Amino acid sequence: RYNYQVPIIGDTHQDSLQARFNQRLPRRNQLWGNLSYLSTRTDSPNLFGFLDKTRSAGANAGINWRHTFHPRLYAVVGYQFSRWTARTTPFFAHRLNVSGEAGIAGNNQEPVNWGPPALSFASGIAGLSDAQSSLNRDQTGGLSLAILWNRARHNITFGGNFRRQQFNVLSQEDARGSFTFTGASTQASANAVPVAGTGSDFAGFLLGIPDTSSIAFGNADKYFRASLANAFVTEDWRVTPGFTLNLGLRWEYGSPITEVYGRLVNLDITPAFALVAPVVATSPAGSLTGERYPNSLVRPDWNNLAPRVGFAWRPFSASSMVIRGGYGVYYDTSVYRSIASQMAQQSPLSTSLRVQNSLSNPLTLAKGFNASSSITRNTFALDPGFRIGYSQNWQLSIQRDLPAGLIIMGTYLGSKGTRAQQQFLPNTFPIGALNPCPACPTGFAYLTSDGNSTRHAGQVEVRRRLRSGFTATVQYTFSKSIDNAALGGRDQGGSLIAQNWLDLRAERARSNLDQRHLLSVQTQYTTGMGVAGGMLLGGWRSALVKEWTVSTQLTAGTGLPLTPLYPAVVAGTGVTTSIRPDYTGAPLYAAPPGLFLNPAAYSAPAPGRWGNAGRNSITGPSQFTLDASLGRTFRMGDRLNLEIRLDATNALNHPVFPSWNAFVTNTQFGLPNAANPMRSVQTTARLRF
Repeated sequence: RYNYQVPIIGDTHQDSLQARFNQRLPRRNQLWGNLSYLSTRTDSPNLFGFLDKTRSAGANAGINWRHTFHPRLYAVVGYQFSRWTARTTPFFAHRLNVSGEAGIAGNNQEPVNWGPPALSFASGIAGLSDAQSSLNRDQTGGLSLAILWNRARHNITFGGNFRRQQFNVLSQEDARGSFTFTGASTQASANAVPVAGTGSDFAGFLLGIPDTSSIAFGNADKYFRASLANAFVTEDWRVTPGFTLNLGLRWEYGSPITEVYGRLVNLDITPAFALVAPVVATSPAGSLTGERYPNSLVRPDWNNLAPRVGFAWRPFSASSMVIRGGYGVYYDTSVYRSIASQMAQQSPLSTSLRVQNSLSNPLTLAKGFNASSSITRNTFALDPGFRIGYSQNWQLSIQRDLPAGLIIMGTYLGSKGTRAQQQFLPNTFPIGALNPCPACPTGFAYLTSDGNSTRHAGQVEVRRRLRSGFTATVQYTFSKSIDNAALGGRDQGGSLIAQNWLDLRAERARSNLDQRHLLSVQTQYTTGMGVAGGMLLGGWRSALVKEWTVSTQLTAGTGLPLTPLYPAVVAGTGVTTSIRPDYTGAPLYAAPPGLFLNPAAYSAPAPGRWGNAGRNSITGPSQFTLDASLGRTFRMGDRLNLEIRLDATNALNHPVFPSWNAFVTNTQFGLPNAANPMRSVQTTARLRF
């Protein structure tokens, strides 16, 4: 089934520099800070030998000042600054105009964006793709304040933080365009009957008949701006010698991202998605509803209060038993970056579309980027009332000492996610069904914050205290997590889009992170501590038996969920990754020789209805990793130490597959579609003075 193999080996070169300082000043003042710099050069080849280059560099700096007003009262003021730049140069940039020489029109053919369009095939033929040219320059500056006050049994801390973010982007989302081949249009051309999946996708490519096309370019330079702020107060209260209470309240705000020149576009939508019209940040009044939008085109969410409480209790003074518990609310203020990127590449300020091949809008490779009167040119829209998601987390644990230096702890952990992202395709319908609203707009994905999730986990941990140079921790976790949210489709190239926009409850299933069983084992052994370690070569003989530290970390768990997909075009759109097949009832894991999944378990969805296979209904391959490290510090003087470390990732060089191929018409269905990295070894020498 794999008829072509080629080694794909990338090169990464990295240089880093870190510096820290700490200085006590007169009159109860202290100053400290840090500076770090990282430069990375990466060469990434692909299956076809295209070598893309990425060059990035970043710097972080921070300075903090502490003033002690009283032994029980002090304040810390800090300033942090970071800047990061990354440039990606595709293989064909300024080298060969592949699209132009192939006669493809309608895409961006500036020299920086030269190259082939992206080609995707449903049958398992390797797709053709190359990186997009980009230059990103991100910068963040932040100010922080924290004040600590100690009084009797109370430790009170309060303060806040403000950060200003800049995301400066020079790139196109999809400048060369993308074509998808499923074979449906090939069959339709031959029989004049649009039956999905009965033709040949590669024949469609040879004939120049794609099933869908998409493109997005224009406004290459984008200047995003955002602000983040928070304020907090916490109290650590020693109620009794055996009971401690921790109380806190935090307020967080993340502003929706704006673009300096107002080049963001959303859709103004009437009720029931009957009509849509673009609304631009520079003219924020909706043309259909008359509603006036802010410059970010999404209303800010100011009401993000996060209470937190925790306790530790020793119920019996003569016992080692300790009971701990806690509850907290946590907000995700980082959701706006991807949203702004999608709104910045929209019609009418940019060329954007995602369309299906049809009799009314025939597509060819030469003329594949044709707008359709029945499909909106905008491919993305956002609920203007979109709100930041938050998670409520709680836990309860019991810990007790055991003989032989052992500690055992049992923990229950729970979480409830609210306002998670949901994404769906309005006004769509199953293949073979009649269009219930031919005049209604289609072709765009709509993002809301109406999703939710839950997770419950039980955890048992046994830890051996450091004794005779040896310590170890064994932890087992049993958990279950479910959601109905667009948390990201694993191996689907982007966010998850609901299959049936009228039945979002059908998306409720196991979460992508639902790993039912997880075992973690960590060990560390130190051969001994000498007063003087000696030089690396001169003290080599004694170093073999003294002061070396060996540590290992083993992680083993069950597989993560996967969603079976039927690669057919959602009617009225250019989307091919949100239709699921029908489950036939055949045992999924009773696979034929050479496969890990049974292809007979799925079939094409019945005409006129959506597939009944559940989201994330496949359990992927089991996971296993073993990392190890070896290190020692050589004392070369009172203020001079040399640290040597050897770190091995995947020390056994054991191949582990993260997932199976879950596209049911693909010739590689039920086979591994990737492998985790094999063994890598890093040697570090660090001189401290």
